[in-house]
Amino acid sequence: MTVAGSGGRSNPAVSPEMMLPDLLKTHPEVRGVFDRHGLRGCGGPLGPHETIRYFARVHGVDETELLRELAAAISQGSEKDDRPEPTGSHVADVLYRRFFMGGIAVTLTAGATWGAWLLWNIALGGSFRAISVSSVNAHGEAQIFGWVGLFIMGFAYQAFPRIWQTDLVVPRLAAANFWIMIAGIVLRTIGMTAAGTWSSALAVATSGGLLELASVLIFVSQIAITFRRSGAQLEPYAAFVLGALGWFVASTTMSLWHTWKTMTAADEASLIWTIATYQLPLRDLQIHGLALFMILGVSLRMLPRMFVLPEAPARRAWWALGLLLPAVLAEVILFLTYRWTGSLAFAMALPVPWLMMIVAAAMIVIPWKLWRPIPDPDRSFKFVRAAYVWLFIALVMLLLTPAYQAIVSSRVADMKISHAYLGATRHAITVGFISLMIMGMAAKVVPTLNGVNPRKLSSLWGPFLLVNIGCTLRVLMQTLTDWSPGLYPFLGISGTIEVVGLAWWGSGLVLIIERGRRALGGDRRQAGPPPGNIEPTHYVGDVLEWFPETEPVFLARGFSVLRNPRLRRTVAAHVTLARAAAFRGVALDDLLDALNAAIRPAKAGIEPIKPLRSLPVLDPMKVGEK
Repeated sequence: MTVAGSGGRSNPAVSPEMMLPDLLKTHPEVRGVFDRHGLRGCGGPLGPHETIRYFARVHGVDETELLRELAAAISQGSEKDDRPEPTGSHVADVLYRRFFMGGIAVTLTAGATWGAWLLWNIALGGSFRAISVSSVNAHGEAQIFGWVGLFIMGFAYQAFPRIWQTDLVVPRLAAANFWIMIAGIVLRTIGMTAAGTWSSALAVATSGGLLELASVLIFVSQIAITFRRSGAQLEPYAAFVLGALGWFVASTTMSLWHTWKTMTAADEASLIWTIATYQLPLRDLQIHGLALFMILGVSLRMLPRMFVLPEAPARRAWWALGLLLPAVLAEVILFLTYRWTGSLAFAMALPVPWLMMIVAAAMIVIPWKLWRPIPDPDRSFKFVRAAYVWLFIALVMLLLTPAYQAIVSSRVADMKISHAYLGATRHAITVGFISLMIMGMAAKVVPTLNGVNPRKLSSLWGPFLLVNIGCTLRVLMQTLTDWSPGLYPFLGISGTIEVVGLAWWGSGLVLIIERGRRALGGDRRQAGPPPGNIEPTHYVGDVLEWFPETEPVFLARGFSVLRNPRLRRTVAAHVTLARAAAFRGVALDDLLDALNAAIRPAKAGIEPIKPLRSLPVLDPMKVGEK
């Protein structure tokens, strides 16, 4: 379908397969139409490198209606969205940057990199007891809040208000929230690491945990209020997202309490009992609650639209949610009851909620048919496909835990529980599923948000292979250490491989974000000193910056889009006068003459000379009279 404009001048037809940058170059006035449907802040001055059809599908807009709106905007020849810009909208447009870059920084320091260092200590010591519990827990919490948490917050702040066709509540508070979380992560990591060696360690760790809890409460409140004010329908994906927010608060609260309990344990026996009783349920809330619910919710909404996959039926998704919610609650309650009572009957019942998780995940994932090629190959899709493979590997390993434990116990009499196998299971879901999903989704959305053509970027096969090889090596070799202690050195190698892959991927993401920074806002190209004359190659934005008095000249010739602050700051900064004149059908010579005439009085520092016809007629007989 094509729709042509019907104004006073001829306009090219707008077709669904037209690229957004091509349309916005020739008709910047349609930017407001896309902004109303969620484009705000995305793609740089000329929008993302995607078709109108793709935009409509991803943003849930009726394609036919969108084409009509675009045609109407073109025919009117000006931006008709006269609503004032939302307060703090510029902040909301780029919030994701600080959260994504912060997440990369944390995982390459206290997260994955520190984890790799701990693995080398285990490898060289030939035992999982070669490192302190405080270091392991500090690393784990940094990875949960700094890697997973920051990426969830950044994505949610950016995507959900646009999906719900509304504005984020108090975006400047969301921007400050990033620093609250960073401060919490730093303080808590320092305090937990120094447990038992520094008298103020508990106070520092507790302060950090309270800051993390405050940050999570701010985040959850903002997203929940934004959803409620939007009036959006409670679809299955939104129910998963809201469920994840609930798990975020619950797990953060328990995490703070658990840190306090472990750091105030009276003796080693008390410390071991506390960790053995509460650490597994805490990780279940963080991984199966927060991360799994959020990823499934985002996947339900985004994957079919991004990669043209079949939709998971709503009824099926609701049933999956009905299985997954009690499954997470059940695994936590059953394990705690088992530890409190000592009754093995509760432990024997744990495979039931684990089986429920597998069924729930399968109900959502199978309709997508991820094993099939997608219509339009994409560099990020391999991460998504591999992530869901790892999810089912991890869940099946979890389901087989009692059988594995029975086998290993029969071989090693004093091994009540295999820490190697449990750790391998956790790694399969945290790195194989969660980290690969973060990498894949970020690789998909960040170029879009920054106006970078993904087809001109690397395929990311290097980071993809390294992280998958490292994860496979870790899961396999860590499990086999129960049978052959000589395999411990492979654990250090696996962690190093993963860190290299993450650093490779992260550096590429940062470079894309920096390209976006330079194209927008305070980082845009500087205009330089004012020239002597205005030339066709000068940018409209530069001319307005040099000579504000030229604005009436532009407005008088139909450049009413310059009334829109966002368009003036973005599109106008990248369109030359020659191209602008061609866009509007204005004679370039006439425009240049008018602009240069407008700036001459300012350059000379004198009042404009009035035309001769406006001067009074002098009487020659009175010349010389006072």
